[in-house]
Parts: sequence; structure tokens; C-alpha cells
Amino acid sequence: MKRYARGAKWEYANDENTNLATLSKIVKTIKNKVFPVIEMFKSSPNILDQFEVNEMNKFHANWTKRTGVAIATTDIRFAWALTVIFENKNIEKAKQFANWALAQSYDGDDEWFGNKDFHRILKKNNAA
Repeated sequence: MKRYARGAKWEYANDENTNLATLSKIVKTIKNKVFPVIEMFKSSPNILDQFEVNEMNKFHANWTKRTGVAIATTDIRFAWALTVIFENKNIEKAKQFANWALAQSYDGDDEWFGNKDFHRILKKNNAA
């Protein structure tokens, strides 16, 4: 199992003033780190539209470089999410992410639910 560095950690105390100071730090972090990422999702093109399959080999580093925050998922699960997201709006991009995911050697289960989506999407429009 891979270990990933965790972000900021806040300790709570038994006194109200210390906890209010900690809460203030949490709110500041949300304003500085979370809100800008939300804006990246709302912009056009959004952050997912801009993410390319060639960035998947260093997925966590590339995501963090683009957004300034770490993401709590694996590269395979992120590729699966993008495959499904792009299925109806950019089938070729969806297929790129599906192919990338299936080409990875990982300790995943061949029965993992996402594999069905990868194969289904790769077959889409091939009969046409």
C-alpha cells in the first residue's frame, strides 16, 4: 500500500479560546485552498476538461501542481471518474483514460466495478 503525505493537521484542546483559534485556522485554509479549487471546477473549461491522460503517470503531483491541493483517490479511480465523466461529452478523451487505466499494472481486482465501464466505453461507437 502506498503512503501519501497528509496535509495540515489541527489539534483540539480542552479550552474554548484555543479551539476558536484552531477553527479560525481551518476557515482560513478552506478560503485559501478549497474555494479556489471549487472555482476551477466552475470555470470553462473546468479543471477536469483541462486534465490530460499524459498527466496520469504522475497523477498526484500533477493534480497538486494544478490545484494547490492533494486529492484523496488513486490514479486508477481518478481515470475511471474521468472516463465516465467524458463518456457523453468527449468520447475520445474518455477512451484515452480508459485505455490508460487498463494498461496499468496494479494490484487491483479484475472484478473491480470500474473495469466494466472501461470496457463498455471502449466499445462505444466501434460498431458504427
